[in-house]
Amino acid sequence: MKERTGIERLVNYLFTHQEALRSAKAEQAARMCILDEIGCGIYGSRTQEGAGIIKTAAELGNGGEIPVWGTGVLLTEDMAAMVNGALCHIRELDDVHYAILHTGAVCVPSALAVAQRCGSSWGQLLWAVTAGVEVSVRIAEGMDFLDHRERGWHGTATCGAFGAAAAAGVLLGLDEQQMVNALGIAGSRTGGSWAFAADGAMTKRIHPGLAARDGIVSACLAKNGITGPHQVLEAADGGIYRMMSRQYCLDVLDAVKERAAIEEVEYKWFASCKSVHSPYTAAHEIFKRHGFTDAEKIRDVRAEVNQSAIEMAGGTYRRDSVVSAQISIPYGVALGLMGFEGKAADYSEERLRDEKILAVAKKVRVEESEDMNRLRREEKRSAAKVTVQWKDGSTDTETVTAPKGSMFNPLSKEDITGKFMDLAGGIMGEETAREIACIALKSNASDSVMEITEILKRKK
Repeated sequence: MKERTGIERLVNYLFTHQEALRSAKAEQAARMCILDEIGCGIYGSRTQEGAGIIKTAAELGNGGEIPVWGTGVLLTEDMAAMVNGALCHIRELDDVHYAILHTGAVCVPSALAVAQRCGSSWGQLLWAVTAGVEVSVRIAEGMDFLDHRERGWHGTATCGAFGAAAAAGVLLGLDEQQMVNALGIAGSRTGGSWAFAADGAMTKRIHPGLAARDGIVSACLAKNGITGPHQVLEAADGGIYRMMSRQYCLDVLDAVKERAAIEEVEYKWFASCKSVHSPYTAAHEIFKRHGFTDAEKIRDVRAEVNQSAIEMAGGTYRRDSVVSAQISIPYGVALGLMGFEGKAADYSEERLRDEKILAVAKKVRVEESEDMNRLRREEKRSAAKVTVQWKDGSTDTETVTAPKGSMFNPLSKEDITGKFMDLAGGIMGEETAREIACIALKSNASDSVMEITEILKRKK
C-alpha cells in the first residue's frame, strides 16, 4: 500500500476522528470563537483601516449576498470572507493559538460565508470552525513554528488558508479525496511575511482575510474536480515545510491528542500582539504597587522575554502607526507603567501621540532570557520579567507567566460575552448585540445559520 502523504494523513485523521473532535467542550469553544470573532469584526469595521478595506472590496465587485458584519454592505462569499477576516484582526483583539496563529479570524469568516451560501445548520457551522482550527494548528505544529516565525513568516497567513479550506470544505460536503485536493490547492497559494513590522504597514491586517478568501476558493475548485498537490508539505521541490522551517515532522499531522485544537485557543483581553501581554501585565502590576511614575524619575526599565517575542514585538513604535504600537513591547510596558488598561482605546492615534508614553517607552530595554525561552518551548508560555529601576536607586520586579486570556488564565464565558458586548454593543446597539450573543451561544445544532446572517446584514 502506498504511504500516505502529509496532507492525506491530516485529512484522514479529520474524517476518522470527527466524533472525538466534536466533543461538548469543543462545541462550546467553537461558540466562543464565533462570538469573539464577530465582535472583533464589527468593531474593526468602524476603524479607518476597516473603511479602506471595505471600500476596496466594494469597488472590486459586489452583487453578492454575504454581509460585511454590521455594515449593510453585501459581497460575494470570497470577498466577504476576505473583508471580515481582515476586520477581525484590525485591533489585535482576535483569538490566538500558541502555535503563533490567529485561527478564528480566518476560519470563522470563511465558515460563516459558505454556511450562508449552503443554508447550513449551526451544528454544521460549529464543526466547520472546529475542523478549520484543527487543520491550521496541526499544519503549524508539523513544523518548528517558532523557527517559522523567526524566518520572517506570519503563520496566520501561511497556515490559515489550510484551515479556511477545511472549514469551507466541510460545509460544501467534500469527500476525503476532494478535501485533500482543497488543502493541496490552498498550500500552493500560501504565503505572508512579517515585513510589515519594518515600517508599521497595514498588511498584517489583511493576512487573515486573504487566507480566508483563498481557502474558500480552494475548496470550491476541489469540489469541481481541480486537483491540488498531495505532497504540498514535504515535496522535495516546493514542499512548504522544506521552504519555511528548519525541520518538520509529519507524524504530528495525525497524532491522537487529548483535546481538539479549538480548546487550546486563547481569547485576548488586551489589544496587542500576544508577545506584549505578559510584559504589559508585569508593568501594570508594578504600577499598582507604586502608582504613576514620571519618566524623569525612571533610570531604566528592562523587559526580559523569549527570542520569538523579540522577533515579533521587541522594537520601538512609530507614532503614526497603530500597527507598530500593537507589536511593540516598549509601548505595552509604558502603557502598563502608566496605568492604562491595554484595551483598544490605548492603541488609538491620539494615545500614540502622548509624549509621556513615548518618554517612558524610550526607557525600556527588551532582552532575551533563557528562562523565558525555556517556558516558551517547554510549557508554551509567553512569559516576561519586567524590572524598573528608579533614579533614587530603588527597584521593583514582576514576573508574569499567565497573563489574562492565556491558556493558563483563560477568559470565562462571561468575560468573552462582556468583551463582545463592549465591542459590538456601541455599533449595532445593545439589543441587537445581545440577540447575536444569544444565538451564538444557545442555538440548537439543527437551527439554521440564516437567522444570524440576516442580523449581521443590519446597519445601525
